[in-house]
Amino acid sequence: MSFTESDKTKILRLKSSISSYYNLQMKKIRDSSLEALFFENCVISGGCISSIFHDEAVADIDVYCKNAKALMTIKDYIISKNQNIKSVESYELDENGVKVNTGSTYTLITQNAVTLTNDVQYIYMDVWDNCKKKFDFVHCMPHYDLITQKLYISETQYNSIKNKILTSTNQVEIKQKRIEKYVKRGWNNFEGVVSQEYKWADGVSSIGFTAQEITEEVI
Repeated sequence: MSFTESDKTKILRLKSSISSYYNLQMKKIRDSSLEALFFENCVISGGCISSIFHDEAVADIDVYCKNAKALMTIKDYIISKNQNIKSVESYELDENGVKVNTGSTYTLITQNAVTLTNDVQYIYMDVWDNCKKKFDFVHCMPHYDLITQKLYISETQYNSIKNKILTSTNQVEIKQKRIEKYVKRGWNNFEGVVSQEYKWADGVSSIGFTAQEITEEVI
């Protein structure tokens, strides 16, 4: 099977929307040097693509680096420009279990990623080719290459997004809170995905990916 003409039209619209939304967010921090680093080295992937497809609010845009040489160069640049890193208020629970503002803030920097004030999240836990092997859901797998301006998406990935059907990549353990997160957003768990450890053998899994289906179409 291949994409229908209707599907291709929707995917082309999705590609344009990803680019437009990303560019709009990047203008908010006005950092041409960081834009250039992202443009030359990175892809956009993750849950933001399905949110954009369905015209839903985007929590953040996950940006991944394609090459090891630039991976930490970009991280170091972002850290040096600390004013562009997002800060959030700190809370603690009182004796009744109610969240109380502590009056302090902290920056969104972890050992794996840093979030900018424009909600672009740069993932530096590893290069893109290795990070995608740790994805839990099929609908998070498509990626948009910033420099080539091409969207890579398979039929399985597209159908999962279009129909809001949770499908495991069978690559990693899926946390229950991740399943609940998407079910609350109207995703259907028709595949019966459960919170348990999935085994990924020889790059092929039983749900969502076969040797033919993992071949991504470039649009």
